[in-house]
Amino acid sequence: MFPFRKILLYPFGAVYHLITATRNKLYDWKIKTSTSFDLPIICIGNIAVGGTGKTPLTEYLIRLLQKEFTIATLSRGYGRKTKEYTEASSDSSSLEVGDEPAQYKRKFPTLTVVVENKRVKGVQQLLTNHPSTNLILLDDAYQHRAIKAGLNIVVTDYNNPLTNDYLLPAGNLRESEYGIKRADLIIVSKCPSDLSENEQEKIIKSLKFHSPESIYFTRINYGNIYHIFSGEHLVNHSSKIDAVLVTGIGNPKPLQNHITKHFNSMTPLAYSDHHEFSVNDIQSITQTFDGLKSANKIILTTEKDASRLLKIKELEKLPIYCIEIEVAFLNKKDKFNTQIETYVRTNKRNS
Repeated sequence: MFPFRKILLYPFGAVYHLITATRNKLYDWKIKTSTSFDLPIICIGNIAVGGTGKTPLTEYLIRLLQKEFTIATLSRGYGRKTKEYTEASSDSSSLEVGDEPAQYKRKFPTLTVVVENKRVKGVQQLLTNHPSTNLILLDDAYQHRAIKAGLNIVVTDYNNPLTNDYLLPAGNLRESEYGIKRADLIIVSKCPSDLSENEQEKIIKSLKFHSPESIYFTRINYGNIYHIFSGEHLVNHSSKIDAVLVTGIGNPKPLQNHITKHFNSMTPLAYSDHHEFSVNDIQSITQTFDGLKSANKIILTTEKDASRLLKIKELEKLPIYCIEIEVAFLNKKDKFNTQIETYVRTNKRNS
């Protein structure tokens, strides 16, 4: 955003700050109450809007805990066309449950995946329908304080420091950067793999967090590439492949950089976050793909975007693949795992 636009929008940010700060104080002073439940609830959220990396972290937690606990995820299902409480099935579309919930259910078929705008009502209905659930992961609910999570994790993007940002609408912050103090753990995501300890210390100090030991640094790890319809893995060497990269995510730059390095060529088609692909978009994608001269070419997208593209049957005949995105810790991975496991085991639901 250009500086003069930030200046013009700054007064609106001040009003927004007054509203969010007042709301938080009402909860802090117990004037507005939060509902607690007798099982461990982990909230994965952020302070800034956009792609900070919550989804890969949620999937990391699922993999970490699914063997020992019966897990459910609960979110509002951003972008869905339904309004009521909905449980995802293996064939649920993003229009029914939202991008991320559809992705969770596709990747973890035995996971209970629920969407409900009112989180308290969602937990109540979830536990009624699935009484054996003994852990709930709240996706993107850090600002939704009507429900009290036992453990709050905030994800912040290394490339977009909170200290350099502004409140909405002048910037990307949902609340003041000091709201991060409510978090129990902080994940600085999308870091360079060679981030030095000195640089990590500078970031820790800039976050003004009460417990530096609870701040962790992660990077993106790109995994398998597989066909979004058949699930078949890409076996050809990527350095010989030309790719049309289709993204509808908050920040496609890291992925674009990765594909540029590892593929023969990359033609980007970047859309807004949670973009709903139209007929014209599909025509543009196929025309761009057809325009590549190479015989060794594919359409590549993210797993999140695949949730929306799967409903477009015209794409089935094309070589359209998605790439797995996972979290990798720069250090202290075992310490993080232990903190999570200790919280869940200590607060295990009473049978």
